[in-house]
Amino acid sequence: MKKYKKARICGLLLALPLLLTGCATVSSAIDRETGRNVYFDEITYFGGNAVKVGSYLYYANGYSSISDSNFNYNEAAQTGNLARLDLYNGVDAQSNKETPKGIKVVNNKLAGYENQYMFAYQNYLYFTSANTHQTTGLENDYTRVTMFRVMFNGDNVQELFTTKYDSSSFIKAVEGSDGNGYIVTYSKTDSSSEELKDSYQLTSMKIGDKLGKRDIIAEKVTSAVVDDSISSNDSRIYYTKDSELGTTTNKVYSIDYATKDIKNHSAGLNTNATIKMLAKVDDQLFYHYKQSTNSAIYKTDVSLGASETDIGNSKDIYHTSDEIKNVFHVGKGTLDEGFVFTASGNLLYKKNGEKDPTPILSSDKFKNILFVDGDYVYYSNETEIGRISFKANNGEYVEEVIVKMTKIISGEYAFVDGYIYFFAGYEAPEVDENDKDAVEYEEDTNVYMYRIKAGSPDDIGSYQLMGKNKQMPVKEKTEEE
Repeated sequence: MKKYKKARICGLLLALPLLLTGCATVSSAIDRETGRNVYFDEITYFGGNAVKVGSYLYYANGYSSISDSNFNYNEAAQTGNLARLDLYNGVDAQSNKETPKGIKVVNNKLAGYENQYMFAYQNYLYFTSANTHQTTGLENDYTRVTMFRVMFNGDNVQELFTTKYDSSSFIKAVEGSDGNGYIVTYSKTDSSSEELKDSYQLTSMKIGDKLGKRDIIAEKVTSAVVDDSISSNDSRIYYTKDSELGTTTNKVYSIDYATKDIKNHSAGLNTNATIKMLAKVDDQLFYHYKQSTNSAIYKTDVSLGASETDIGNSKDIYHTSDEIKNVFHVGKGTLDEGFVFTASGNLLYKKNGEKDPTPILSSDKFKNILFVDGDYVYYSNETEIGRISFKANNGEYVEEVIVKMTKIISGEYAFVDGYIYFFAGYEAPEVDENDKDAVEYEEDTNVYMYRIKAGSPDDIGSYQLMGKNKQMPVKEKTEEE
């Protein structure tokens, strides 16, 4: 799990943005100990579906999938809006299955869906939403993603850009070599030219109190990775392009997304060698290299000032497969330091210095890897969230189920102050049939935000509803009924 740096507290200067156009929907985010507005010097990110600003939690109230055949943006936004809850005195609710008191709507745009990305920087909360700009044929294209930002009090909502988005794309907030924040994207181009049509491009946009222009910094890109960890000192995107010389050999480059400085790492590549970027974690670059009968994954430490030949001609094979995903650095600074990753659907752990990785969790146990915290890897499937230590206990790796529910949206999470925030199908409180005063509610099939304390699963039912649900009482029966 990446480390998050604390926010700096700013004073009266933050009153100035109130002069901008727009209307505040909630009160300012005040630090209760200092009485000043919260201001983030650095990008603050907790996993994508929630951000803590002072004592306030900003989050997507509910969740809808754009892939559903009956998806309707306006209906989805009614439950999946951007919400806020003050956690200073804990969660005030009659039970863990009842809506907490004090939930406020910050913005009515759809914040809870499969392409959600949320973070805070300086005076603003940034979040993605499904595109609502119709095509020239007046059709909806929700596969595109629109990036918005809004001040912590709901004022000054701004649309930053809209981009194509698929399973190969990424949108990430990163710190540049100039000390400023940036949003970088890897996605298909909007160009209709035959040369660029359906190809991928890289873009960079300076963010913060003063916005920069969104620039295309590379075109006809075939793969790309960027390190979004604040521990990285390498503010570059590493990417590949097809050769223009009539061979299948890839060209390997890196670009500083702040200064636009480009480095060519292609020297020394063998003829007809192809490279695909897979991941970049704490300055460790993972990529697939294929040439003739040699097909494997390699790792290069780019913080060592790697020469141009290092990326294409690494001598040590890291793993004998075509692809790895979900790469996390674990055991930093200890004898157990290494990486966990998924390959062929299974979760593996490779300790530094060892030749082969160790399987620790089979593919039938999880659908998504969420994050790493301490010695534990947290994972999810469609009914459970669990964890497993990458350190064996008496030679065994034992998974622990933290929460089990009827319907969990696997892969969607935030990790804030020891709590895992996740989306799940609403589970109504049980009604005591003997209690004449008990209120019975209509069936609610929506998906809402919940949270569970990460750690040993003493009670797997101790989750807490965080979303504001419909809570519509059942209509009273008529005398005829």
